[in-house]
Amino acid sequence: MSDGTALMPSTTRQLPLATRGAGVWIWDADGKDYLDGSSGPVAVNLGECHPDVVAALAEQASTLSFAHRLQFRNPPVERLARDVVSLLGKGFDRAMFVSSGSEANELALKLAFMYWDAQGLPEKTRFVTTTNSYHGSTLASIQISGQPRYSAAFRPLVTENERVRAPYLHRIRIDESIADPAPIVLQRLREDFAGLDHEHTAAILIETVGGASAAALVPPPGYFELLRELCDEYRMLWIADEVMSGFGRTGRWFGFQRWGADPDLVVFAKGVSGGYAPLGGVGLSRRVSQSLLEAKGAISAGHTYSNNPLGAAVGVATLEVMHRDGLVLAADERGDMLGDGLRRIKERSASIVDVRGVGLMWGVEFGDAETGRPLPSSAGFTPRFVESCAAEGLLVYPARGGIDGVSGDAVLVSPPLIISEAEVVELLNRFERALRHLETEI
Repeated sequence: MSDGTALMPSTTRQLPLATRGAGVWIWDADGKDYLDGSSGPVAVNLGECHPDVVAALAEQASTLSFAHRLQFRNPPVERLARDVVSLLGKGFDRAMFVSSGSEANELALKLAFMYWDAQGLPEKTRFVTTTNSYHGSTLASIQISGQPRYSAAFRPLVTENERVRAPYLHRIRIDESIADPAPIVLQRLREDFAGLDHEHTAAILIETVGGASAAALVPPPGYFELLRELCDEYRMLWIADEVMSGFGRTGRWFGFQRWGADPDLVVFAKGVSGGYAPLGGVGLSRRVSQSLLEAKGAISAGHTYSNNPLGAAVGVATLEVMHRDGLVLAADERGDMLGDGLRRIKERSASIVDVRGVGLMWGVEFGDAETGRPLPSSAGFTPRFVESCAAEGLLVYPARGGIDGVSGDAVLVSPPLIISEAEVVELLNRFERALRHLETEI
């Protein structure tokens, strides 16, 4: 092993060795600092090494480190379930826990099938997602994802699923020269739903705010209200993928709460533990949970680490910090500041065509600023920009190929919710320096 490691690489890029973290900062082995402008993969909501979460993890590890869900209940997971259900709102009454967003999305698909089976409709076995979507890296979650580049390497193993068009406002505005694309987005949703195989479709799985697949696509007003109506009309469940957008990221506890409609199932991960432990789950509406309990009595669809007391204790501590420190409101306020700053950079840039987002979840799309059109994929703008940011000591998250799996360059800018005003300013300065450097080079 010429590189001196036994670890199978995750990327062909040469990565620095991270040795220390504190707040929104990470230092490598050479002592260089990096401002975490993406919260890792939009997960590290409380930043690095928060003392309250570290203490909770240590205390739980010294008290009860493991209790299998088929042998015991445990206090942290029961507390976390109550906390999550309370945050979801009055229409929800149960939660289930796994170890990742991919697992959680697969669990939600199983629950949707079991719900319709309990209703005497076992033929409802199909699922719908949006184009541009991403729902995980396991085989089923890759298969259900609408962004083709994620499944490209496994094409022989996946089958096509039905799609509805994503609410990609910028593309409609540019491609069809329309100032207000919102009515078109709503009309397309109606049309796409009308063409689905309603008899065999169990649910639509949709990211509340588009994540890494298309860089923070935010739907227009009325989108989720219409989605709720259509799901009810065509007898389908609505599964909200809140893996990235949940737990304060959008300036609300859950992204769907920014609109006036509730889903049937809510998938979460990442921010529920602040990145301190593998943790994900599904929140069940009373409609779904009561039907399943009446039909089956219990649901055993978990994994070895489902309902793990260590992960649950981290989740409880994370939510306590967020409540105490007002981090959901902070995400809203700092998010306005970050979005305004990115839009000002766009005005001075020749390569930014769209800035979109909500809370502390922002997408910056690159292209020809005069026409709004994408850059040639051969230019490799996204990976080059990510490297340029890293050279400036800033971490952003790539979201290339958001148009069709090949075309489209973008990044997510989603720093930890604890970021200060001064750190937002520093993030913006490093972002613009990296952009200027790359624009000059190109």
